[in-house]
Amino acid sequence: MTGRGISHGAISVMNAIPCGIGSTIGVDIKTEAKFEPAGSTHIELVDRPTLSTDLVRTCVRRAFEAMKMAPEEYDLVVECGVPPSMGLKSSSTVCNAVLSAVFDHYGARKDPLDIIRLGTECAKECGVTITGALDDACGCYFGGLVVTDNSKNELILSKDVPGYDVIICLPKRSILKSKVPVERYRELRSEYEALVPKIEDEYLDVLTKNGKFIEAIIGKDNDIVERAFSAGAIAAGITGTGPAIAVVTEKGAGEEISEELGCSCIITRTR
Repeated sequence: MTGRGISHGAISVMNAIPCGIGSTIGVDIKTEAKFEPAGSTHIELVDRPTLSTDLVRTCVRRAFEAMKMAPEEYDLVVECGVPPSMGLKSSSTVCNAVLSAVFDHYGARKDPLDIIRLGTECAKECGVTITGALDDACGCYFGGLVVTDNSKNELILSKDVPGYDVIICLPKRSILKSKVPVERYRELRSEYEALVPKIEDEYLDVLTKNGKFIEAIIGKDNDIVERAFSAGAIAAGITGTGPAIAVVTEKGAGEEISEELGCSCIITRTR
C-alpha cells in the first residue's frame, strides 16, 4: 500500500520572530507525498530537481525513529505546489506531507499535533526555520486561522475563517533563511506584543500591519500593496520573511484585482 500525505500552504498574519507568537491562515495550495518501501531509496521532488533532499530524508528518518522501527529503503514522491523561499511555508507543508505519508503506509496513528511538532523538529535540524515554525506548520495542516506560541511549542488558537480569495504576488527573487536579519526583527518585540491581543478578531488588520513591518526590514517598496487596496483588497502584506506578498480579497474578487497588481501571481483561496 502506498502511504499518502497531504498538506497545504499558508500565509502569515503575524511573524513569530519578534516575540515568539506567530499566526497564519491556511490557503488552498496543495502538497502531496507518496511513500512506499522499495529495494533502494529513490526520491523525486516533482518540478524541483535542483532542490536538496535533506529535509525529506530527515522527515523519513525521524518517522521511523518515532515508530521505533529500523529504517527501510523507500520510494518517495513529493509534489509541492508551494513555491520555495518565498514566505509561503513550503518547508512546513513538505514536512507535514512526508511524515503523514510514512505514518499512513505503516498504519501508525498519530495525533496531528504530534506530526506537526515532529515536522518542526525536522525543519530545525535542517536549518530551514528560525523559530521552529509551529504557526506555519499548524496553518498548513489545519487551515483556518491559527495562533501559536513558538517559544513554548503550543497551539493557542485555531478557528475557521470566511472563504476569501487570496492573491499571492511572486517576485523573481527569493530570500533564504540564512539571509534573514533576525536581530532587526527582534528589535520590534514590543510592537508585535501589542498586536497579539488583536489577532483573533482583527487578523486582517494585523496581517497588513505585519506586512508593513517586514517591508521596513527587507527594504521592499509597497507599490503592490497600495495598488491592491486601491483595487478593493481587504488586507495585504508580505508573508513570512518575504518576498511574496499576500493579498486578501472578498470571495470572487481575486482574479479581477490581480489584473491591477502588475505581478506574477497565484490566485487561490483560504481553507
